[in-house]
Amino acid sequence: MILTIFRLIIWMVIIPFLMGLIPLRMLPQNRQTVAVTFITGYLFSFAVFEVIAIPCMIHIEYGSFHYACRIYGAAELLLAFAGLLQSIRCVREKIYRETPAAEVRRISGRTLRRKLEVIFPGECRLDAEDYLNPRRDVSLRKQRYSRESVAYWGIFVLIMLFQMYMAFTRASFDGDDAYYVTESLLAQQANVMNTILPYTGSSTSLDIRHALAVITMWAAFIAKAGGVHATIVSHTILPLLYIPMTYLVYIQIGRILFRKKHEMLPVFMVVISVIQMFGNTSIYTPETFFLTRTWQGKSLVSNLVIPLLFWLFLWISRNMSEKTEWKKLSAGQKLEQISPWILMGLVNMTSGICSSMGVILGTVLIGTYTIVMLIATRRFSVMLGAFCACIPNLVYVLIYLSIWI
Repeated sequence: MILTIFRLIIWMVIIPFLMGLIPLRMLPQNRQTVAVTFITGYLFSFAVFEVIAIPCMIHIEYGSFHYACRIYGAAELLLAFAGLLQSIRCVREKIYRETPAAEVRRISGRTLRRKLEVIFPGECRLDAEDYLNPRRDVSLRKQRYSRESVAYWGIFVLIMLFQMYMAFTRASFDGDDAYYVTESLLAQQANVMNTILPYTGSSTSLDIRHALAVITMWAAFIAKAGGVHATIVSHTILPLLYIPMTYLVYIQIGRILFRKKHEMLPVFMVVISVIQMFGNTSIYTPETFFLTRTWQGKSLVSNLVIPLLFWLFLWISRNMSEKTEWKKLSAGQKLEQISPWILMGLVNMTSGICSSMGVILGTVLIGTYTIVMLIATRRFSVMLGAFCACIPNLVYVLIYLSIWI
């Protein structure tokens, strides 16, 4: 049991987090936080799995899942190791040059804090003089909360833990599980990818209607890597991942919405968590999917992908509101400006791994946002960014049509 939990933590927490350190360096410093690292790590991990799993599924007739697991596992380990090396190098460049070697090697809380602040500069706390500096933008930096706000944070954490506890101990059954969860189980036990009918167990040709949404195959990979039954992974373990990850995205949205009233952020999170808990007004609401069908791809689209898109929309809108000339920006500043568009491309790849409808819906949302931004800012560069972000969706549709036809 302990070994299984350890393996699940490695593959579901540590490795995606270390992978998130790679794209983290292209973000603005105030976005380089632990939460954003975890989010970008999973977006990167899902994108890598899509790139590996779909070709294996299409071109390998026998044992496709076995080959996909080997390639994906090796890729994850290499990328995680690269992210770790990149962070070590960053610490060496910024600390070892300014601090005596003896002090750096000394194990102390101060030294550890300095190293963490180099890796995650967005986690740095503001000092009193920062508020007096007119050139310092403190709106998106970590700020100290009052006791009342800390109490609200505590209420939100308790609500989230209660939801995770109920999802873990009161796993609900849904009719779609007879297909989706069984697909994960077939991949784990028979090393096939969408070539056995879950309802009858007989062999069939590639089921294109569900094949490209390989989130079920990713769940099977987690089950195989952790040595756990795929049904247990889907119903019990994945909600413990998806629920806090969704709230991490809402926290990033709140940091932008309440950047000048940061005391309202925990109140916002309490409201969001309560809405999620009491949103079961019908079987079709996102809140119902969030807590009772958490592991399904359509639930991830409505509760994770769409909030991620809105977070990036707010981020880009804030960048657009700052009237800066592109030609005057340095190479690093230009990369920071286009970084949300790059993340949007990864979000679109995540929507493809979850559901084919997520590809269409994401493209429609991005197109609508582009029209609004064109009217508001009259900057045609937003069209270029939106087109580049939607390239994964275009490739997804072309693959779908080529197999279908």
